[in-house]
Amino acid sequence: MRHVCKILSPTAENLDLCADLLRDEAVIGVPTETVYGLAGNALCESSVRKIFEVKGRPLIDPLIVHFSSIEDAEVHVEFNQCARELAAQFWPGALTLILPKKASISDLVTAGLPSAAVRVPGHPVFRSLLERLDFPLAAPSANPFGYVSPTLAEHVESTLGDRILVVLDGGACDHGVESTIVDLRDPDAPKILRPGPISAEALGIQITDTPQTKTPEQTAQAAPGMLTQHYSPNTPIQLFSHGEQPNGVQGSDAIVYNTKPASSEPSADTFWLSESGDLAEIAHNLFMLIQKMDKASYTRLHVERAADEGIGVAINDRLSRAAAKRE
Repeated sequence: MRHVCKILSPTAENLDLCADLLRDEAVIGVPTETVYGLAGNALCESSVRKIFEVKGRPLIDPLIVHFSSIEDAEVHVEFNQCARELAAQFWPGALTLILPKKASISDLVTAGLPSAAVRVPGHPVFRSLLERLDFPLAAPSANPFGYVSPTLAEHVESTLGDRILVVLDGGACDHGVESTIVDLRDPDAPKILRPGPISAEALGIQITDTPQTKTPEQTAQAAPGMLTQHYSPNTPIQLFSHGEQPNGVQGSDAIVYNTKPASSEPSADTFWLSESGDLAEIAHNLFMLIQKMDKASYTRLHVERAADEGIGVAINDRLSRAAAKRE
């Protein structure tokens, strides 16, 4: 018989229950402002191992560790001046920093690397949960490894509901794509390893390198979300250029535009991510729409790339990985 996990409203009683589960080494679904996470005690190796097992995630793919404050993060990683300045400006928020770790963080969390990916989240429900705990939470996206990230509690229940006890419901995620990851192991040469809601321009630092589109798939990754094929629905995705039209559309395919087409009566198999073409709205709706369409009976999804600016860079990064061919 299939276990059915519970979706819990964020009452004080339910937050206390979730905190107790985490103290008992369980893993649970939690809301963040980016996507829903699968959370466990970052300082407890058995909890961390459960995260990998529940997701089916390879141990070479490190986890982001979430703290309730900058001060708590400084207990477990070594901050430099650039990190302090960015944290002061963007935390709580959708920015992850990679910094040298201290011994308190298990090598299992970091794929054996001497650095850890850390952030202070901004979602009020997640923050209320963290404030009830005396340990940070490791929390990758709450979905089977490689699948589309969840932006609603129902997404978590539908894919991991037979593997976890509860999902804490915080509503639809604000951003809809994962956090921006900045590598500050060398503070004189910061790198964006994963684009996200906070753009390179907004960071206001000189980026010395660009994200690598491919990394060796059998070695430890410096940050989450860097594998070539990731964020993928079961339905194949074919991308087409921003402002253009797709090629090779068949009768059982669907088309996803950034903006509502000019035609007064779009076909039933035509969808759009924003009425106005607003990039933040496109990002917010992207994974939500793909999750919905993946449950339909389409043979292929033709998806328009976003304008390559601001959060559009992150949207296109996710789309490129989602469309990458499975080996």
